Amino acid sequence: MRTALSYLKVFGWLMALYLLFAAGSWCVPDAPVKYHIAKTIERGDLADDQPRAFLPRLQCRMDNYTDALILNQAYFLRSENLVNGTMLVPRLTCERLPFEELRVAVGMDTASDKSVATYARYWHGNTFLARYLLFLWDYPTIRLLFFILSSLLMLWCGALLWTRGSWQLAVSVGFGLACSYVFMMQFSLQLSMVLFIALGGMISIAWKRRNVSPTVIFFILGSLTAFFDLLTAPVLTLGLPLLVMLALGPEGKLSKTFKEVSLNSLLWAVGYGLTWVSKWILATLLTSENSWADGLYNVSNRSGVLDDYGRWDALMANLDLMPWAFIAIALVVIVVLACRHFHKEGWRRALPLLAVALLPWMWYLFAANHSYLHNWFTFRAQAVSVAALLLASMQFVDWSKMKKKKNGKR
Repeated sequence: MRTALSYLKVFGWLMALYLLFAAGSWCVPDAPVKYHIAKTIERGDLADDQPRAFLPRLQCRMDNYTDALILNQAYFLRSENLVNGTMLVPRLTCERLPFEELRVAVGMDTASDKSVATYARYWHGNTFLARYLLFLWDYPTIRLLFFILSSLLMLWCGALLWTRGSWQLAVSVGFGLACSYVFMMQFSLQLSMVLFIALGGMISIAWKRRNVSPTVIFFILGSLTAFFDLLTAPVLTLGLPLLVMLALGPEGKLSKTFKEVSLNSLLWAVGYGLTWVSKWILATLLTSENSWADGLYNVSNRSGVLDDYGRWDALMANLDLMPWAFIAIALVVIVVLACRHFHKEGWRRALPLLAVALLPWMWYLFAANHSYLHNWFTFRAQAVSVAALLLASMQFVDWSKMKKKKNGKR
């Protein structure tokens, strides 16, 4: 357990890295960035708002809307000075869809109502990263790069979990990600960042580096999520690493395990909240905009509800997008195995896992407005719930007895 001063020191280093990362992005030469964005638009690679890929389902909707907004910000970042550019993150707007505004930006279309808009309440780490990548490649190439890297990370993560002695964890996490249509996240600038952070968190905890405390990892994961993510499925970066911690850790007293889950969740939330609030403070102090007031208003707005829907509606809107038939089949198979090879002490590990399963649903109840309106991508956080439910049910199967019986038949 570290002192508060130690965490403040870690947070100070993170803030310094974020500011350097943002400043470096602003310093990237504009010409190649604008060339690759124009090339993307000319080829029609963002010629639709939210097309559906692979399957004609809501879960397979591509978020070209936000990816075009990210490219717009990358295009106009240097239209302001270093401080205003990195703090306010300007973009061109003419009250059209983002990919249409990009066409205006690169000169393919005209508009009489052009103006500069800002989006200061987020850090926009994904925009800063996009500028580094757009210096070298166009948007379709970056999407392919993200797909390759995320696929390799998932393979590495699965292999690491398996070799660390928990094939059940590897299978559960893989099944949870598959049920959340993870392949759609891999092609998106908007959605892929939480996937990268979650995979990195799982690998870091499974690696068991002696000089890094798990509590520090969760604090850093929360901070990184606030820097790079635009409220897509942030709970992924908390829930999946928690499952790794629980599955690979020694079995201790139940009260101690729940305390560890609560502490790491709290530290993730502190890292997440501090990083987000720090952006509002910096933008308000360093620019002419009151980002603090804007941030507070939007927290209230996104966590609220309207007359035509409530918090329960937000929860159900996300539950409805999961393939529960497949999930039910998987759970029934595990229950059948448990009936034949029952492990009566399995509840000791199962209870903390079930608590982790609740995290996405708790998020939906809290951020009801955002979760209801954007359920087609926020539903992906339930990869945590599915993985946790499957892994919890596996705790009631005596796998060693099952293996001995199988070897005995041979």
